[in-house]
Amino acid sequence: MEDWSVVYRVSLFGFLGAMIFGAVASKTHFCIMGSVSDWINMGSKVRFRAWVLSMGIAILGAQVMMQTGLIDLNETIYRGPSFGWAGFLIGGILFGIGMTLGA
Repeated sequence: MEDWSVVYRVSLFGFLGAMIFGAVASKTHFCIMGSVSDWINMGSKVRFRAWVLSMGIAILGAQVMMQTGLIDLNETIYRGPSFGWAGFLIGGILFGIGMTLGA
């Protein structure tokens, strides 16, 4: 893996992680919007805690891969010199609308 560029490594780990997450999410009925809805409407934080746990695992996994030298997060678009706020805001709003319409 030493001759692979950062882009290929991040893409491979992202794809493998997405496949595993997709299988688990499908089997356990994991839903981010549902977790927030459960918390607000019914007072149940069970699915919300699962969502927070998944974020923690993702952050920890990225840091472990960076510390072991598998990836260099400084070369990704997220830690680059420019950050497209408008694109991320518009994308986030459109994603939120899609999640709401899909629920």
